[in-house]
Amino acid sequence: MIIRNVTLSNLSSHPLNDEIYMGNMDIDDLMENIKQIGLLEPLVVIKSGKPKSYLILSGHRRFLCLQKLNYEKTDVKLIEVEEEDIPLFIISYNSTRLKKATTLLREIDILEKYYYTSKENKNDVVTNAELIKGDKRKVISKRIGIAEGQISKLKTIRSIRPELLEKIDLDEISISQAHILCKRETQEDQSITPNFIRGKKNTSKGRFNIFCKSSVDMSEIPSEQINAIICSPVFYRHRIYSKKSNEHGNEKNVEDYISNVCDVMDECFRVLSKSGVMFVHLGNTYDKNGSLMNIPHKIVIEMMKRKPFLLINEICVRKVNPIPNSVKTRLSTSHEVVFFITKSRKYNFNHFRIKSKTENNSTPYHRGNQSGYSPYLSDGKKNLQDYWDSEMLDIISTPVANQIKSKKQFNILHPCPFPEDLRRSLLALVTPNLTPTNRIKNMSDFHLLDCYSGLSGVLFDGYTLGMSVWGYDTNSNYTKVVIKEFERLSKV
Repeated sequence: MIIRNVTLSNLSSHPLNDEIYMGNMDIDDLMENIKQIGLLEPLVVIKSGKPKSYLILSGHRRFLCLQKLNYEKTDVKLIEVEEEDIPLFIISYNSTRLKKATTLLREIDILEKYYYTSKENKNDVVTNAELIKGDKRKVISKRIGIAEGQISKLKTIRSIRPELLEKIDLDEISISQAHILCKRETQEDQSITPNFIRGKKNTSKGRFNIFCKSSVDMSEIPSEQINAIICSPVFYRHRIYSKKSNEHGNEKNVEDYISNVCDVMDECFRVLSKSGVMFVHLGNTYDKNGSLMNIPHKIVIEMMKRKPFLLINEICVRKVNPIPNSVKTRLSTSHEVVFFITKSRKYNFNHFRIKSKTENNSTPYHRGNQSGYSPYLSDGKKNLQDYWDSEMLDIISTPVANQIKSKKQFNILHPCPFPEDLRRSLLALVTPNLTPTNRIKNMSDFHLLDCYSGLSGVLFDGYTLGMSVWGYDTNSNYTKVVIKEFERLSKV
């Protein structure tokens, strides 16, 4: 029923509307439209219980506009709604408006509370009678106008990182990006496991040698025995690996972190053979002032001050799916660096030439004619360059490592496993017998070391190629599951 010329002073916003849509009441554009063409739709109201007084169910923003434009009266549409159905009507009338993440969550909470008893259809608004067991989320998503998956993501964000909701509201980050950050934080928390796994935490058996200790001391390895070192030291302030205070990677200051990494690199210098090669994968960090700290290069400079290392290449590796960045004052970080380091000018290295992207060949590069050389890279006409992405090889533009894969293999999570494609590409550059110039009679005489081994992905790669492998990690859970897997492989 339409009631004409209701005085604005007899109208008021329903309290539930203020509760749901507070902070989501931008009216500037709407007020300009009303100013130019007038009010096209009447406000939808219910009786308030006082004579000639009404509560607005639909049209709260229009009501604010009318007040600002100094309207005295307006037409309204009076409907009858049961008290328990008011939440459904208010949200239904607002289904098409643009809403902030916090507003959507308030709608979700109210609708979940609403849909718990069986009701009948009323006033052409679908109520609980349509619900089938398990379809609550589907009905709610239809009611508020977002996908079912978005409901789950928003609730996850609120439970894990509620401060990200404000960033979503400010368009600094998307719901999907915030959800990725929450998932990674959850996986990181799950990876901080208590010491519950049974088994040996140290072993030196056949071709595999795994030790639960800091690689600052690798006295188990004779000097100059290692032919290749492929490692990814913990990045500064990127992950939490344990609940220990001042753990490596979360030192109080960056100088201590650099010193701790270089202490390990000093020991690497001792065990690396004169013809050996080392690849060190490092990441950067911003300080509290938003300045890039240039940590990878500081580490390498300190390494070369301490020991006569030779820096051969700085390899830039593009990440396919980097962690979302909500900062609007700089570019998103989408690469990491690997330093190619040796002890002398003569070292074992596979000089690969790859196929040019412009060649008319639909076969992926790493599946082409390998002429008995590399299982990873194809021989071709172009030198492999120090910037690795899909312009060069389709295996080198590396995604962020997938913790789920390690969970399936070992039933344990690692907060930051070494990306599979990257480590295998690096291993291909040093693996003997892939090129005519880098030969060895017995593959077991080739010794591969990862001094930050974690779940030992690169060591398993080397072991399956016949190498002797060495790994060090301070987390006994990691070394225990790795030793079990090596023992299984040794029996195959």
